[in-house]
Amino acid sequence: MELCVGFKRFRPPPGGTVLTIGNFDGVHRGHARLIATARAVAERHGATVTALTFHPHPLTVLAPERAPALLTTLREKLLLLGRLGVVGCIVLRTDRDLLEQQAADFLASLVAHCRPRAFVEGPDFRFGRGRAGSAETLQEHAARWGYEVHAVPGLRCAELPTNPMISSSSIRQALRDGRVHEANAMLGRPYRITGTVGKGAGRGAGLGFPTANLGVIVHMLPQEAVYAAAAQLADGALHLAAVNIGPQPTFEQSQPRVEAHLLDYHGDLRGRRIALHFLARLREQQRFAAPADLVAQLGRDVAAARALAGQMDELRRAGLIPR
Repeated sequence: MELCVGFKRFRPPPGGTVLTIGNFDGVHRGHARLIATARAVAERHGATVTALTFHPHPLTVLAPERAPALLTTLREKLLLLGRLGVVGCIVLRTDRDLLEQQAADFLASLVAHCRPRAFVEGPDFRFGRGRAGSAETLQEHAARWGYEVHAVPGLRCAELPTNPMISSSSIRQALRDGRVHEANAMLGRPYRITGTVGKGAGRGAGLGFPTANLGVIVHMLPQEAVYAAAAQLADGALHLAAVNIGPQPTFEQSQPRVEAHLLDYHGDLRGRRIALHFLARLREQQRFAAPADLVAQLGRDVAAARALAGQMDELRRAGLIPR
């Protein structure tokens, strides 16, 4: 995928572009549907699919206290968009000047730099100062500038009993509630965080369950609880893992941590990057009367994680846990 930061270096292809614009945080199934539509439109026009996104999220500039937690880093977002068939991506650096642009001026800039044959947007699409621009704004100028506008309806997650509308916000809420299976259903893959392994207190090793203590995590963390995950090392190797997110109440440790016990792994992981693909929520956090009770529960957590080996292998075969 061709990547350009800003408009200056972007050169639209001879056949023009089919543009889709958004934050695309999480690159979920709703985004996939949007891009699939854009690909179909692009094929009809002999054009290429170009995504335009913003970094960082506009709210980090306008109202940092309301900025949403990240589901994907910029690099992850770009990789996922490329896998969906986006040929080019323009990343606009979010600043006050950009956010103060009137919708009509921003649209004129898009037309001048991108040669759009069509715009493909979802139901909540907004652009320009005060989010004044919409799909209707695009349609008002379509004849003048010779492009089409395709509105793609929102996608509901029929696999879940509540049939929720798929959105980055609904995925964040599911994660806040610890409902990782629902977040995964809306994403179309396991939710993933990455971190660097630091030095821990060594309590897990002393109990027979050594843990990798992850730091430098920029992703949103699921609710404090114990989870089963697929831990992925830098070389792509996968290990099932039992993951604790939160404090260690049994040892009077109140500082929240992310600790992963990798099954069937022996070695020192300190300083290494690890990705955790969440498979299931196992239980809530709890305080145990004695370390022996904790050890017994950890054994049950490991057994529950190990039971998901088939699911992990199936996800890897389907390409939903990348190599």
